[in-house]
Amino acid sequence: MRLLILTAFLILLTEGSDVVKSLLDTTYLDQDGNNVTLSDLSGKYIGLYFSAHWCPHCRDYTPELSKVYNKLHADKNWQIIWVSEDHSEDESNDYFKEMPWLRLQWSEKATRGKSLFKLSKQQYIPAVTMVDPEFNVINKECHDLITFEPEDFPWAS
Repeated sequence: MRLLILTAFLILLTEGSDVVKSLLDTTYLDQDGNNVTLSDLSGKYIGLYFSAHWCPHCRDYTPELSKVYNKLHADKNWQIIWVSEDHSEDESNDYFKEMPWLRLQWSEKATRGKSLFKLSKQQYIPAVTMVDPEFNVINKECHDLITFEPEDFPWAS
């Protein structure tokens, strides 16, 4: 726990690609419950999607993000990792059924998930932070760009 808090603090100071990579280096789940590691995502752009079942704006945004993702992810080498901001694992599991991408495991929400949210320097959800294949944060908040300017992938700021 202290290591993750220290990592989040270092991210706020440096945002270096090594720090981002170490924070992302965990095992994710796909829709079928299969494990996906960071090495499986090698060479891909990563969108960190922060949202929750209880958030009305998130519930409106998730279908829009899904449309763009389904159009672009294969051709653009893009993967989204959902980081739940839900209050319960059951709500999180139900909401994830609506998503075509990966998710951070619930057991890491309070530690790694919190650190990833700090990485994006967000205060509100929904939020999407883009990371390039070299693990550099290229846009801390691009959820509007994804919806209104999908042709501008990868939405670097």
